[in-house]
Amino acid sequence: MFTSTRVPIFGRLRGGAISASVVLAMLRVPAVAAQTSSAPTPRPEVATLGTCRFGASAAVPNCRVAYRAYGRLSAQRDNVVLIPTFFGGRSEDHRFMLGAYVDTTRYHVIIVDALADGYSSSPSTTPAGPAAFADLTIGDMVDLQYRLLTEHLGIRHVRAVVGISMGGFQAFEWAVRYPTFMDATVPLFGTPRLTPYDRLVFETWRRSTEQLGGPWVDVDSAWVQASRLEVLFMRTPRFANDSGDAALARSVRELATSYRAAGWSLADYAAQIGAIGRHDVSTRFGGDLTRAAAAVRSRLLIVWATTDMLVNPGPPSEFARLVRADTLSVPSDCGHAVFWCEPQRIGRVVRDFVDRAPILATESRGAQPHAARRARSATP
Repeated sequence: MFTSTRVPIFGRLRGGAISASVVLAMLRVPAVAAQTSSAPTPRPEVATLGTCRFGASAAVPNCRVAYRAYGRLSAQRDNVVLIPTFFGGRSEDHRFMLGAYVDTTRYHVIIVDALADGYSSSPSTTPAGPAAFADLTIGDMVDLQYRLLTEHLGIRHVRAVVGISMGGFQAFEWAVRYPTFMDATVPLFGTPRLTPYDRLVFETWRRSTEQLGGPWVDVDSAWVQASRLEVLFMRTPRFANDSGDAALARSVRELATSYRAAGWSLADYAAQIGAIGRHDVSTRFGGDLTRAAAAVRSRLLIVWATTDMLVNPGPPSEFARLVRADTLSVPSDCGHAVFWCEPQRIGRVVRDFVDRAPILATESRGAQPHAARRARSATP
């Protein structure tokens, strides 16, 4: 039967008011990433995979995919864990997941930069510019990752796909688009499809960002306004109220500064928001989420925050019921940013799940009856 483990991960932060540095740490990874892992950061590798086309948009020649790899690849090439990046983050920004969410002493971890992040093909690096990414989808990101793994790296199967936020959106897409490619799939704080409210949020955010990218708007001012929207939805009203006006203002400025320092383009930022806003794993199944869920063959651990103001927990919990997934429901004042608040405690559940998920044997891939799978609850 469908089971859900509700773990009180994070309540009110100790000490009353929350400092701007803590707020920033929960919103933007680069400012603190170097402190969360002692592993050396390798230079990103870049694969060129020929021509790509995103929906009905213009073709992109010499399509590029950037990635970083950690941990040793086994002789059997069967210990790969794929991490797709979250919105506004790049491969180096995910170092906090190493050890906390994925054991790099056991697995070869490949972190792939999502399209439109400035490393992989993006509006800012493509001659056709934003027009080529006007119809970009989460599915396009996943298809290119599949090509990277199979065509460039020679990997035919992975142990797990583990993604946070937009990375969780990609993990859901992996589960239905390439159902036998992984043994385990872990979408954290993502969704299989947006609710009407979610779409309103992301459409408003995208349109605002595109307008801010106009020549009449100062770039620094534009990033401050974009960061206000990001800060607004990343945490709960209680979290914001406890922070206070001064701390919130500082976190907005610091977030904007971090994007500028990292060389982000507003066009890239808007393209990723657009892809999020179009996300729905059931599109290829006539809009039927039940049919999309029936395609799943890997074991799933689906994690959501009950207080998430950015990604509604309804669709992931519904999908979990349909696929009889393991689940972790997290109440937290941190809202969508709870993955930053308690990486060790949430990560322990993820590591255990990835380790114990049964291997999807080659001879049985695609043949396992979906209804025969048994759910197990996730426990911290």
